Amino acid sequence: MSTVADYLWRNISNLGVKTVFGLPGITTLPAMEAMRRIGAPEFVVTRHEQCAGHMADAAARLGTKPGVLLVDLGPGLANTLTAALAAMRDSSPLLIIAGQEHQSLIGREVWHEMPEIAVFSPMLKYCERVESADAFPRLLDRALRFALSGRPGPVLLSVPKNLWDQDIRAPLKPFAEAFLPEPAEAAIDAVIGRLMECARPVVVVGGGGRRPDAREAIRQMCERWEMPVVTSPNGRGVLPEDHSLCLGHAGRFGQTHASETLREADLVLSLGCRLDDLTTHDWSLLSLQQTIIQVDVEAAMIAQNWQVDLAIVSDAGAFSRKMTEKYQKPSSVFWDLRSRARDRLDKRNEFYAIHDTEAVKPQAVMKALETTASDHHTIVMGGGRFQQFAGEWLVRQPENFFYAANSGTVGFALSAAIGAATTSPDRQVICILGDGDFTMHCQELETAVRIGANVKVVILNDFAFGAMKARQKVSYGTEYGNADFAALAKSFGAEGWRITKGTEIDETVGRLLEATGPAVIDVHIDLEENRSLLFGHDIGQKEKTAIR
Repeated sequence: MSTVADYLWRNISNLGVKTVFGLPGITTLPAMEAMRRIGAPEFVVTRHEQCAGHMADAAARLGTKPGVLLVDLGPGLANTLTAALAAMRDSSPLLIIAGQEHQSLIGREVWHEMPEIAVFSPMLKYCERVESADAFPRLLDRALRFALSGRPGPVLLSVPKNLWDQDIRAPLKPFAEAFLPEPAEAAIDAVIGRLMECARPVVVVGGGGRRPDAREAIRQMCERWEMPVVTSPNGRGVLPEDHSLCLGHAGRFGQTHASETLREADLVLSLGCRLDDLTTHDWSLLSLQQTIIQVDVEAAMIAQNWQVDLAIVSDAGAFSRKMTEKYQKPSSVFWDLRSRARDRLDKRNEFYAIHDTEAVKPQAVMKALETTASDHHTIVMGGGRFQQFAGEWLVRQPENFFYAANSGTVGFALSAAIGAATTSPDRQVICILGDGDFTMHCQELETAVRIGANVKVVILNDFAFGAMKARQKVSYGTEYGNADFAALAKSFGAEGWRITKGTEIDETVGRLLEATGPAVIDVHIDLEENRSLLFGHDIGQKEKTAIR
């Protein structure tokens, strides 16, 4: 027999999870002691529960396992709400394990008590409080199944502290992963029939195509059928962005060439994409005249945002393989957008080539980073005005680039980058964020230094909440002062530099990427450039209103 705590960590370790993030609490100390005694997984203590959640989220995004988070009840668990929201909106499998008071005290408004199931249920895939030791194996299996199956997402198990050391009679049973759904032959035939009737098809790829086997199948299908591709923010890199069929990512924070392609298409084949407000710019890029075919692993996601002509419940990779196998020469030649794709790359390269010897152009910083970064890199981007520069990074595989796209969480990037560097130490992890973003969770630099997370941090500093300032005719309530971020980094034990002139960019970026541990660059960017509306983006423009 094993205790509840032993069963949890042995099961999690068998899944391949090597790291658990969190903070200690009175209701989780027995679980932490069991982890120490067993020797796995490793526990990384952070400085805030929200940050721990983002670290675990990043671990999940770079692998096929759930991110795991261990926190105390009440305020500790409440602090994870923002992290849970980011994971839910971006379909990231996150297992939150929260301690709870002794069962005899629950419901009496004791110290730290919170109605965790009522609070978290509306925004997670699954929430459950464990009522007995013997129920724990079933509930853990159920939680993992919800987290990893269909559209992945966060789940919560709340464990009363008196249960951790109780024995479980059931033997340890490895988690059995579900087989992914495949399309019926009739569904494939129906799609091919619609393709034979169209002239301007486009494939829209979302996060459902990120898995290595799925992305390869999608590439082969698009090449076989010679169909252009645009992506959602979370689908970036499924088809390399320098591929001749790729038009980039579409939508509100996307690129003009991709958005124009989506708007002009007469058939939209959506693979693992919700066709949400970001990808379609509040649905202004879709029309009732288009044929919409939506393929999603979860039926509830189909037609959630736009009515469809064909609905297919299937894994995107399985669907794409079937489409390649059943290829038929189209009745008429599809539109050829390779020249548009080349034009997008040319204009993007021109944008990144902008440089000045005095003013620090943000795109010049991005160019220096992109030129110097290793092929095996991960960019973790924060939220803010600077996205119009960082967002033009050329993404060749999904692991190269991610951010809290669908929640828009500011305060995500630094913690997520530390999580990425901790669980994928072979990757070169670069965090690019604004000063407002950085100062929300800058204390986690201490965590990075303590655990040796080799994360490189680039702060594009405009001394303001720039995305909000850009929407104002007169700045009000959006500007502030800042610390010396290079000195702050050094106070935590990291390396730090400042860039204030264009001539300092290349040398300082080189130092950053050559540093052996956590390092920070405080980049004082050209404020006029940051207020401009630049290539491919519409941040700060009046929102379009085509919502149906």
